[in-house]
Amino acid sequence: MISRPDNRYHRLYLRWQQLDPRLRFTVQSLAAAGLVVLIFGALRAPVRGVNETAASILVAVVFGAATVLQTRQTQRRQHSVELIMNFQTTDALVAADSWMAARIAAGDPVGPALSADEQHHVVTMLDYYEFLSSLALRGYVDVRMLLGLRGGAMSRCYECCREYIDHRRAHVGDELYRSVQVLVAEYGDQAERRAR
Repeated sequence: MISRPDNRYHRLYLRWQQLDPRLRFTVQSLAAAGLVVLIFGALRAPVRGVNETAASILVAVVFGAATVLQTRQTQRRQHSVELIMNFQTTDALVAADSWMAARIAAGDPVGPALSADEQHHVVTMLDYYEFLSSLALRGYVDVRMLLGLRGGAMSRCYECCREYIDHRRAHVGDELYRSVQVLVAEYGDQAERRAR
């Protein structure tokens, strides 16, 4: 069983990122419009000279902000695809993934006693998933896409390597592979919600 990290902010952020992009865009646009109306109201009260031109400028600012938000979402998706596609073209990742898949299929958990080659495969996979997870938690990668395309594999890898991770955390520190743990926990929560 995966322990649930206590960082509530990361969990809320992940849930926000997994909302339908159209809904997120609508909420963000409405918030920006509300802010503009509030500013316009504040400016209009003390200054009687604010007219239709100022209102037009504020409307243009709202549409500009909405365009920036939409462009950012599109760039995040494109960046996500590039990072995930990198997985398919990097020899070290492909070899590590094949090794990990065989280990998972055999039901053979990864412990601390590994050969140099095995440790290289384990570290390669876990570091790759930690990298993607860290980017997702910072908003640079589309969380829905990442969990949809790699969430299952990430979760199985994390579970298979749990003993190894616990051993390494005892020597290195508790924060080791913490970002991947947050995403794996979120993936598990999603699976539970879908099962209901």
